[in-house]
Amino acid sequence: MNKKLDPGLRSKIRTRQTTDHAAATAPKSRARVKSAQVGVIVGFTGKVEDLTAIGFVQRTLVRHPRKGYSIATGTIAIDRLDDLAAIPHVTTVEGPRRMHRELNFSLQEIRATAVHTGPHSRKGKGVVVGIIDSGIDWRHGSFVDENGKSRILAIWDHMLPFRAGDTRGPNNVGVVYNQDQLTQALQGRATVRTKDVDASNNREGHGTHVAGIAAGNGRPPTCCHVSQTYVGVAPEAELIVVRYDYTNDEEIGENQRLIEAIDFIFGFLGSIDKPKVINISQGDNLGPHDGTSGVELAIDAHVETGDFLHHPQIVVKSAGNEGGMLRHVQGRVPGNDHLDIEFEVPKERRSDALLDLWYDRAGTLNLTVTAPGGAVSGAVNHGTDLPANAAAPPFIANPAAPANRQTHVAVDGTINGEHDRNNNFRITVERPRRGAILDGTWKLTLTNPNAGAVDFHCWIERGSNTPWFLPPKTPDDGKIRASLDATLSIPGTASQVITVANHASRTSRCDCWPSTGIVSSSSRGPVARGAATNRKPDIAAPGLEITSAKADAANLRGRCCDCCPDACCCLYEDLTGTSMAAPHVAGAIALLLEENPRLTRAELVTHLQATARERPAGGWDATWGGGKLNIQAAIDAVRAAAGGGGGGGGGGPHMHPPAVLDEHFSTGRRASDFSPLHEEKRPHFMRDHRSEADAASSPFTTWLQILKDRLKHFPEGDHVAAAISRHFSEARRLINSNRRIATMWHRAAGPRLLRRLLHGTSVDDSPLPIDKESAYRYLNRCLDLLAQCGSPRLRGSLERYRSVVSMLLTNTFTVPIEARTMDRT
Repeated sequence: MNKKLDPGLRSKIRTRQTTDHAAATAPKSRARVKSAQVGVIVGFTGKVEDLTAIGFVQRTLVRHPRKGYSIATGTIAIDRLDDLAAIPHVTTVEGPRRMHRELNFSLQEIRATAVHTGPHSRKGKGVVVGIIDSGIDWRHGSFVDENGKSRILAIWDHMLPFRAGDTRGPNNVGVVYNQDQLTQALQGRATVRTKDVDASNNREGHGTHVAGIAAGNGRPPTCCHVSQTYVGVAPEAELIVVRYDYTNDEEIGENQRLIEAIDFIFGFLGSIDKPKVINISQGDNLGPHDGTSGVELAIDAHVETGDFLHHPQIVVKSAGNEGGMLRHVQGRVPGNDHLDIEFEVPKERRSDALLDLWYDRAGTLNLTVTAPGGAVSGAVNHGTDLPANAAAPPFIANPAAPANRQTHVAVDGTINGEHDRNNNFRITVERPRRGAILDGTWKLTLTNPNAGAVDFHCWIERGSNTPWFLPPKTPDDGKIRASLDATLSIPGTASQVITVANHASRTSRCDCWPSTGIVSSSSRGPVARGAATNRKPDIAAPGLEITSAKADAANLRGRCCDCCPDACCCLYEDLTGTSMAAPHVAGAIALLLEENPRLTRAELVTHLQATARERPAGGWDATWGGGKLNIQAAIDAVRAAAGGGGGGGGGGPHMHPPAVLDEHFSTGRRASDFSPLHEEKRPHFMRDHRSEADAASSPFTTWLQILKDRLKHFPEGDHVAAAISRHFSEARRLINSNRRIATMWHRAAGPRLLRRLLHGTSVDDSPLPIDKESAYRYLNRCLDLLAQCGSPRLRGSLERYRSVVSMLLTNTFTVPIEARTMDRT
C-alpha cells in the first residue's frame, strides 16, 4: 500500500479489501459493491489534469507563489486511492479528519477601547473578517448596521440541503446567501434558513460568539446594560461566514472542507479588493505538528499569495485548549533500550481512539501494544503496519470477549515522508461492532534497536470521553507523563498562521481568577520540528469568560439571570477558550489593516509582538508567544512606521459592565457558609456521618482556588472549576431540597470524595464505605438527577464535563494542595 496515503486512508483501503475478500469467499458470492467516495487533500507539483484523469473530482486548488507545490481538495473512489498516490508528482494524500471547537472587559484589556475613539479612531471599516465555524445568528443586532442592513456579505452554509430558489454553494455543497438576501430577510421580505443552533436549541452558538468578539457592534441593549456595551474589536468590519458541517457538540467539520471555506472567503468577488482576515477557532491533534499538514500548506500558500499581490489574506488560529487535557507526551528512547508509555481508556468509549506517534526521521523505533488484561501485539517494526495486509489476522485486545464485542487495534507505520517529516506510527483502537472499546490501562512499548537515542512525540486525538496519558507528578517517578509543551492544535503550527494563546483578564466576570496569567488549558508551543524558524504561538489574548453575542437569542424563553425580568439579557453569553482569544486578534488585525491595508503577515506579527504588554524574556516564549495583545500600541507603531505619529485616541467609555458575581455570593450569607467542607451548616442528609474536627471551613474563594490548583493537571480542569463556581449554589440547593439527589450523593460518599479532592488523603485517609465502582455508579446517577432537575445551563455544563467530574471525584489524591504549593515555591 502506497505510503503517500495517510494512515486513515490506508485503513479505509484495508476495510474495503476485507469486505471484498469476505464477499469473494462467501458461499454465495455477491456482486462487488461499488466503491464509496472519500474526501481528500492532495499535495502535488505537476498538472492537476493528471489527478482528474484517474477519477479525482477537484473542488479547490491553491498554488504556492514561490515554492512550486499545489494543494487540491476533492473526492475520489476508495479503490482508486492507490492509483492517485502512484502519480509520480503527487507528494501526499490526506483523508478527512474532523476538527474540534476551541472554546466585559476584554476590549480594555487589549487596549481596543482607545482605538475606537478619538479623531483617528479605527473600527475595521473597509476590512472583511471571515468566520469559519458553526454558523452565525444573522438576525442578531450585533451584525446589523444602524440602517437595518446586514453587515454580513455572504453566508455559505455547508449543512443546508438545496431547495428551489436557493443559490447553490461551491461544488454544489450547501447553500449561499448574499448580503441583499440577508437584509431582505431582516425586513421580513425573504426567507433565510441558515442558523447557528439546531431545531432543539441545543448548540452553544460557537460561531455567533466568535463573530461577536471579532466584529460585533454591540448595538442591542439589554435590560441591564445600554447599547454598545458588548462591542467587538472591529465593529465596522464586514463579515463573510462559512457554516461548517458538525456531527456533535465537539466535532465541527472536516479538514478538506476547511480549505474550501478559506478559498471561498479569500476568493469572494464582492470583496475582492478588500483586505481580509479569517478566524479559525478549531483544530485537531492528528499530524506531525510541524506545519506540513495539507491544511497548513494550503493556508501558507493563500497567505503568501496575498503578500505577493499586496492584498492581505491573513489567517488567525486559536492555539487550542490542550494544555491540561493530558493528550500529549514526549520523550527520548535511549540507544539499545526501550520505554513504556501508559494511557488510560475511559469507560463507555464508543468510538475509535486514535494516537499519533512521531519520532526522529533518522531514528528507528519498533512498537508493541499491550492491552488491559495482558494481551500483547506482535512487534510492529519500523515502517510496517499491523495487520500487515487485509488477509493478516488483526490484534485483538480482548480475545475472550464475544466476536462482536472484541476491540481490534490497527497500527500504520510511515517512514521517510514528504516535506522532511519525522517517522510515524498511527495507532487506532477500534470500536467493536457492539458496546464500548476495552477500558483500562493500555501500554505502548517503544524499542530502539540502534545505538543513537530517538526523540518522540505522541498525541491523542481530541473529542469527548477520550483516553489520556498519566498526569504530571512531583517528584518525578521515571514514567512517561503528559507534557504541556507542543500541545498546539493543527493547523496552528502552520508557518503563516497567526496562532493565539489564551490569557485571563483581571476584569473578567470570573473574579475567582484574579490573575491575568496564561489560562492553564491554553495550548503551548513549540512546534514539534523546526521551532527555530517557526515560533508558535505568536501572541496571547483574553479568552476566559468572554461575553459576546448569543445565538438564537430572539427565540429563547425565560430569564438568564436573577436581575432580569425577561429574556433580553440572553442576547449575550460567556464562553471560555482559545476560541475566544483568537477573534480578539482577528479583530485587532482588521483595525491594523484599516490603518494600512498593505501590511503583510510578517509585518503584522512584528507590530503585534514588538508592542505587546508583559513580553517574555527574549521577546517570545512557547507559552505567551510575544506577550499580551496591545492593539493601541500596535496601531501607534504602524502609524510611526508610516510617518504618521502615534496617539490612538483618547480613553473611551468603559465597554463592559462591572463584574457580576455568581449567585451564591448574592444571598447575604457569608462565603464560608457555602464551603463544601462546612458540613454542620447543612441539613442532616448533606453531612458526612463522621467527625468534622478535620473539616474546618474556608471561604468559598479559598476552596475554589484550591480546587483550581488541584485540577490544573487534569482534562479541562480550569473549565470544570469555573463551571463549579457558576453552578455551586444551584447544585447545593438541589441536593438540600431533593431527597433523591441527596440519597445518591451520600451513597456515592460525595462529601468525603469532595474532601479528598480538595485536601488529599492526608486529611481523610479512612477507607470509603463503598468500592470505587459503586461510588462511580452512584455519582453518575446523582449527576443524571441534577441534570434532570437543574437549569438548562447546569444541564449543559453536566453534559460537557460529567466524565471529567466523575473521574476527578473518584480519583485518589495523596498530597494536600497546600503542600504542593509550598514545594513549588
